[in-house]
Amino acid sequence: MPRLAPGTLFALVLAVAPIGAQAGPAAPAAKAEATAAASPGAPPAATAAPEDAPAAATAGDAPMQTIRASALGVELVVQHFSLPNGLRVYVAEDHSVPTFALDLVYGVGSRDEVEGRTGFAHLFEHMMFKGSKNVPDGGQFKYVSGAGGELNAYTTTDFTLYYQVLPSHHLEPILWMEADRMRSLEVSDENFENQRSAVLEELAMRYENAPYAKAFTDFLGDVWQGTVYGHLPIGSKDDLLAASAEDAREFFARHYVPNNAVLTIVGDVDPVRVRDLVTRYFGDIPAGPAKPRLPPIDHAPTELARTTVDPLAQQPVYVLGWKTVPESHPDRPALELLFDILIRGDSAKVPKVLVDDRKLALAAVPMASGGGRDAGSAFAAFVPVPGVAPAQLVAVVREELAKVKKSGVTPKDLQKAVNQRTVAAIGRLATNAERAQAIAKGALLEGVPAHILANLQRYAAVTQADIKRVATQYLGDQTLQLEIQPPSR
Repeated sequence: MPRLAPGTLFALVLAVAPIGAQAGPAAPAAKAEATAAASPGAPPAATAAPEDAPAAATAGDAPMQTIRASALGVELVVQHFSLPNGLRVYVAEDHSVPTFALDLVYGVGSRDEVEGRTGFAHLFEHMMFKGSKNVPDGGQFKYVSGAGGELNAYTTTDFTLYYQVLPSHHLEPILWMEADRMRSLEVSDENFENQRSAVLEELAMRYENAPYAKAFTDFLGDVWQGTVYGHLPIGSKDDLLAASAEDAREFFARHYVPNNAVLTIVGDVDPVRVRDLVTRYFGDIPAGPAKPRLPPIDHAPTELARTTVDPLAQQPVYVLGWKTVPESHPDRPALELLFDILIRGDSAKVPKVLVDDRKLALAAVPMASGGGRDAGSAFAAFVPVPGVAPAQLVAVVREELAKVKKSGVTPKDLQKAVNQRTVAAIGRLATNAERAQAIAKGALLEGVPAHILANLQRYAAVTQADIKRVATQYLGDQTLQLEIQPPSR
């Protein structure tokens, strides 16, 4: 029986953006990625820097540090400085093409929301394009697309990232616009109502009216109930309807501040000029309150089983998972490699047995393998052959796990999994845009701009004994199981 293409299963099961995944477009023009072939023109009058902008800083105002990191022959060189208000800035020169990628990532995600007021981090992913004191509604989008650039944003449980790629000579206007919306975003009653409606439409489209989506996201909420990861980044309909523009203004003032942000610029730029411009435009923005530390998340093994009928489903889907460890935990690389060998890799063992050998499933693919910065999990989804019960699929997974727990994995299987991770990581460093995102997220979440290279070393250091140990320690008999059934016919 031929395997069902993974993309087909994603259309069935992963129509939901799982916790920690990118939120899709939902605002009008400002939310869609913009790529334009038009030749750059003069900036519109509304986006010209005001005459009373702060005077340019001298080169010595912010000490510059050079950070060098290498792994497996890949080197990353980053210039770093911080402003007195707490803004952290990272610059990587690359003059191979006359463009730059700029990422401004704020340390605010759905984990920073309080009960009854969910969805604000994602709401501001939309609101940030609605104009500021000196930039009109949609002005930044129009400027970037008119210059032949691209921009977008996405929200996760842990952060919200805004990115853009432009020709080199547009650096100063973009820095000014980013500073202007950090300083003076227009959070008016009208803008709030407009974007709340856009988010509610997105919620209906992506979750409430998408097959399998609501069932899976409700299940994730049960898995992480009582923690900051117990709700989706997009929030709930009831919370969004109950919110006010004043609530939104308070949320913005608390989280969209320089000491809760990392600015990364990669490409055809001069680090000293970047420092002067960043100091000029961001230097007078006041710091915000310090973020409180969140309590640790309980990762004790949990037994949880749910069965639900999805009126939009066309065929059954079974989900199996475990609570594991957060991203920074020392055992996370070994667990990821184990899951690659079992489920995710090109020659993964469970899909081969279930789909090819025993013909019990049409597909077996991995789902989200983490809850967020402080919460870790591993899930796989299965589309069964008609008449196959969940217990039959779970039994096969347990058999393959038992083999690993008893005999481990072969050196060839482990090396192949490490190689796949290495190729993927190097691919993410191939463009200015991907490098900027990797540096920004590493600096914000781990305090290490070259975290992506550090991870390569972590994966390369995993041994066969590590794989065997984590399989026994974390992937036990206490499982998280969800059975999604279509309506009976």
